[in-house]
Amino acid sequence: MRRPRWSLFSSTALALVGSVGTVLLIALGAVTWLVTVPMAQRSAQDLAGLIVLSAQTWVDTPPSARADFAQILAQEDGIRLEAVPQLSRLHSTRLPYVRFLHDALARRVTNCPPDTIDPATGECVYIGERAQGAGYWLELPVAGQILRFEFSRQRVGYQVPILLGIILIGGMSLTLLIALLVTRQLTRPITQLVEKLPQSLPEQPLPLTGPMETRLLIDAVNQRTGQVRQLQEQRTVLLAGISHDVRTPLTRLTLSLALAEDSLEPTLFQQMQGDIEQIHRLTDEVLQIARGAAQSRKESGIWRDWLSAWLEQTRARGIAITCETLPPADQASFYLATDSLRRILDNLTENAVRYGRAPYVLRCLRRDDAQVLCIEDHGAGLSRAEIEQLRQPFARKDAARTGVTGYGLGLSLANALAEAQGWRLRLTPGFEHPFVAPDERPSGLVACLIVPIASAPKSLNASANARY
Repeated sequence: MRRPRWSLFSSTALALVGSVGTVLLIALGAVTWLVTVPMAQRSAQDLAGLIVLSAQTWVDTPPSARADFAQILAQEDGIRLEAVPQLSRLHSTRLPYVRFLHDALARRVTNCPPDTIDPATGECVYIGERAQGAGYWLELPVAGQILRFEFSRQRVGYQVPILLGIILIGGMSLTLLIALLVTRQLTRPITQLVEKLPQSLPEQPLPLTGPMETRLLIDAVNQRTGQVRQLQEQRTVLLAGISHDVRTPLTRLTLSLALAEDSLEPTLFQQMQGDIEQIHRLTDEVLQIARGAAQSRKESGIWRDWLSAWLEQTRARGIAITCETLPPADQASFYLATDSLRRILDNLTENAVRYGRAPYVLRCLRRDDAQVLCIEDHGAGLSRAEIEQLRQPFARKDAARTGVTGYGLGLSLANALAEAQGWRLRLTPGFEHPFVAPDERPSGLVACLIVPIASAPKSLNASANARY
């Protein structure tokens, strides 16, 4: 199944951040235009009034007392006042509050001498920024003099961009933090549910956590899990009873057949003996599917040693199988259900021998997140539709076409055992081999067992090529 691009956590967090962030931006815009900007304009008008009043006082004050007046103005109001010989004729500032101050002064200073008016603006109030960002200055003509007012950045009443930036960054950070906490609280129980269910049925009921809807979902899953476990137990008991009941007459038939061996033709005796062995094998496979891997215990060992032993056992049964890409010096350890692994590889190998043709190959590969074991043959191969059909119990390729009989439980049993251990069995035609270059692909069926890295050997060098 294709993995979704967005998880419940990410989509919920983005929805919360997006919605709350949009509301925050709208509220911030409303506060800016309805509250902050009007307050800044009123503050600029008050400061403009103080500057005009100070300019008039400067003109009315005797020259000998102007220095004292400038000192008092600097100490009490933070404004430095001095007379300059000529206008700077600049309009360089980007701070909105200083622009508000300039506009307020321009409305108050209307009787400008002709030689002081800026042709571009029609005003005689000039404004700029002091060197090295020390503050701002204003120049305006008053009674034939050019007065220059300087004040620091701290003297400016409302610094709108800085204030808006603090509100926006703080609000978005707080929104993101709250969204992540709330989303984690909502999605954590569901995430735990998703993590536990694909592996196997939980041994204990999942804890009821999260909001009401999540609790109801977990409770429903717990109830359904209990029902499924009960059905599995009943199925196992039923099939175990059938297996036991079938074995008793089979034992009698075997004994009777052994006693009657001398009176039967050799060909008929071998056929009857083969039929009894097939019935034994059928009951074993059906019971194994019913039990799944519940009784499969995990063991630790050296990967190379275990796989080499399995290859020897397989060859001892008369199957000429070789191994590709198994490093001879690899001593990686593992901890997994070796009984299930052995049964899966046995079934895949027997299926390859029964329906395919030699050479038979076990290919060992290592990927970033999984250990891969592929059983390959060079038979006629299968189509995708036939492969999907063979995953079902009692499904097999047409015996009239293959000349081979069977019960169709090998692949379904291997698939059931793999799913019970959290592994994945991938069946593909040889020409679509996902792990081999096109010129090395076999003609028959490729059955790859994909073991997640958590239960696979810790290291397996897939670059070496050694044939056994």
